[in-house]
Amino acid sequence: NCLVVLGIGGKPKELVNLESVGVNGISMVKRFSGGGTVVVDQSSLLTTFIGRTDMAPNLNPYPRDIMKWSGDDIFGPAFRSMKSDMIQHYKQQLQQPSLVVQENSCGGLDSRTTNQKNTTFISNETTNDSKLLLEENISAIPDFRLRENDYILGDRKMGGNAQAIVGGGWLHHTSFLWDFDKDNMKYLTMPSKRPEYRGNRSHDDFIVRLKDSFEPLGKYSLFDKMKDAIEDRFDIVEEVTSQEALELVSDQFGSMQSWYDGKCRTRLLEV
Repeated sequence: NCLVVLGIGGKPKELVNLESVGVNGISMVKRFSGGGTVVVDQSSLLTTFIGRTDMAPNLNPYPRDIMKWSGDDIFGPAFRSMKSDMIQHYKQQLQQPSLVVQENSCGGLDSRTTNQKNTTFISNETTNDSKLLLEENISAIPDFRLRENDYILGDRKMGGNAQAIVGGGWLHHTSFLWDFDKDNMKYLTMPSKRPEYRGNRSHDDFIVRLKDSFEPLGKYSLFDKMKDAIEDRFDIVEEVTSQEALELVSDQFGSMQSWYDGKCRTRLLEV
């Protein structure tokens, strides 16, 4: 139900609870890029940018520069737009009419719409309590930012990222946590090398679900917002489906299996 993925320099004995992984039959993969260890499953949102240095002369091909570019130009605008949509969502909830029944001093019902007794009426009145709830909901939506080498919401990490940089080009991919099963976090150990802002927080206290803040927008809303941000900055020459991409790989390399058996540096690890 999940997969443990290590960076190319990751050491399973230091980063993975091998006993738990073995007992539960969890697969481990060592990817070709750097970065830390993550657990991914069907709820993870995976993104990849592939760039050529000659096509982005103002972007230095170094991990921090690439992360800052993607955070400033793509992910930042995407999450700001998602936050704006959530604010509108909460405002619309506040404006939805509610069913109200009021009794008059004689024990009957006071109707504002008819002269009949025992009737109800619809109210669009906004109470102080509902305004306060709106403010609380809005203030609870965390902001996206890049801190050290992590993408975070508020002060909690919601995505792992890694880079592979070669002469003439680079790759930058991120696994965002739309949702996750906290029981799967037992497969990861507390890394000895961790960001300063994390401190000694456990995985449960350190990572956060996108779903917690953006569930009404839907799981794939991030992809839609990313596409908008990309279209604002680039001329989209062609858009292809996953199936079309797989067919291209097959045409160029024979098949995904042929690529894996040959030049691919991602490897399945034995537990």
